[in-house]
Formats: sequence, C-alpha cells, structure tokens
Amino acid sequence: MTAPKDLSPMHSRGFIQKQNNLDAIRAIVKERQAWNTLLRDEGNFNDFMERCSALLEYVDKLKLDFDDLSLVHEAILEHATSIENELEGYNRAIDDDLAVARQVQRALLPEASGAIASAFDMAIFHKQLAQVGGDYYDFFYLPGERHAIGVYDISGHGVSSALIMAFLKAQFAHATKRLDSPGAIVDWVNRSAYSFLREVRRYATVNFVMFTDRFLRYVSGGGYGLLVRRGTPRSFNRVSNFIGLRIKPFHEFELPFEEDDVLALYTDGMFEAQDASGEIYSVQRLNEIVVKHSEEPVQVILDRCIEDYTRFRVADADDITLIILRRCA
Repeated sequence: MTAPKDLSPMHSRGFIQKQNNLDAIRAIVKERQAWNTLLRDEGNFNDFMERCSALLEYVDKLKLDFDDLSLVHEAILEHATSIENELEGYNRAIDDDLAVARQVQRALLPEASGAIASAFDMAIFHKQLAQVGGDYYDFFYLPGERHAIGVYDISGHGVSSALIMAFLKAQFAHATKRLDSPGAIVDWVNRSAYSFLREVRRYATVNFVMFTDRFLRYVSGGGYGLLVRRGTPRSFNRVSNFIGLRIKPFHEFELPFEEDDVLALYTDGMFEAQDASGEIYSVQRLNEIVVKHSEEPVQVILDRCIEDYTRFRVADADDITLIILRRCA
C-alpha cells in the first residue's frame, strides 16, 4: 500500500483559504437576502470584493497553468508523431530490404533443368516461415557426368539463417567441383565452415544424394529421405552429424535406385507443426502418404502430402522443403 502524500502547511492553508473564498461567494450569490445585507455593510462588501479578487487571481493562475500544460501536451504529441513517422520510415526500409532479400533467396534456388530434368520427374514444395529463412536445396553436376541433390536446413529463422544458407551454397558449389563422393563433399564443407558456424552459433542438417546409373549414394545428417522401390519403403540412415556441430567423418550409404523408383527428400519443418489438440505431425504419417501414392505422378504425390499436412496443422512452425522425384528411363 502507498502512503498518502504529505501536504505542506503552506499548501494546505492556501487551499483552505481558496475554498473558503469560493464558499462565501457562492452563499452570497445564491441568497438574495445575503446580497442585500452585503450591500448595506461596507465592511462585508469590501471583504467580499477581496475574496472575489483573490478568486479571480487563482482562476487566472489556473488558466496560465492550463495554457502551459496545453503547450507541453502539444509538444509531446508533436514529438510522438515525429517518432512514429520515423519508425514507419524504418519499418518501410526494413520491409523493402526483406523483400529484396526474399527475391535474392528465391533466385538462389535452382530449377530442375538439363540432365537433371531429363533424369527425373520432380515436384518441389518450398516455403519459408518468415520472408526469408534457412531451408534450401540445390542441384549439382559432378565429375563423370553424375549429378546430385542437396537439401539443407540451417538452424534458426530469418535473415541470419538466409545469409548462412548463401554461405553454405557457395561452399558446396566449390566442393562439388573438386570431389566426387557425398561423404568427401560434405566432410570438406563441414571442415571449411566449422569455425565460422561455431562462431555464429549455427549448424545445418544435410541430405546430400549423388546418383549413378542404378544406385544412389547419400549422406544424411539430420535430414530425411524415403526411397520407395516397387512399393517397398526404405528410410535413409540418419546417423551422420550436422554440419557445424563437430569435426568427424560423415557416413555414406548406397541404395538401389532405378527406373520408376520414387525418392522423397525433406526437412523437419512439417514435424514441428501441431493440430488443435497439440499432436505433432509425424514422419510416419508423411511417409505413409508417399508410399500410398507412389504409383501416381510426382506432382500428385506432393499435392497429397501438402494437402494432408495443411488439413492437420493449425499453423506452420518452421521452414518447409519437400522434394518428390521419380527416376526416368
């Protein structure tokens, strides 16, 4: 509880005197008999005039105080308006920068073309939680006329993750020109980027898949992959570490991958979303949809996955990347 403020004796006496003056004037004005008595008594009349004069001085002072407060109020409003306009300008500049960043990030994401487009039927869903984000994918052409796909998820969201995405994209582009196996490529990128990623406290999941005539070889560190071959699913072995977490070898695995086989590559964005009851969308649920529709065109498989996820979740909770591809003849 807050103690009441102490009024100084001077302040109290002044207030009481003003109140007495007001009460005396009010009594005389309301009562005709009191007014007549006042006019007949010079002493009372002079006292009344003094009270009126004192009250008028008090009213004038209040008016001056009010005028001063009005000026202060106008100054505060003017300053607040200036701050608001300045903040709006900053927000517009930030929005403009983010719009440019979003366009740049979209431009960094490749379209399937050339040998990759000829080798695979492919459908892609890519959505950032904010205007820019840390999910990305890329296509690579390796020595020996081989090609590869990489799917990555940088920790965090927003501009910082998008910048690290661009940094890692450059690292992988350099590595794929020098090395020819998924394990060696991812290991080189990890060693090259490790100190920087530790400094900025970021890491990245990775799915790096290289295709040969009848097989695929992959490294999976935190990413997700599902191969459906003649109706039988085979999930990627995710034992490798994330890029930027530690320096250790990345495990490389091989699976048969021939005509009409289907491969799904995806990040964990869907599996952080919840329905109205708090249940999380599961990897098993997504994989079952891929298997169920694996005989259909890849765009249909992708659409069925996104439709089911959209019906399930209340809102997105993370960036999302899902790629469905089928090997052509």
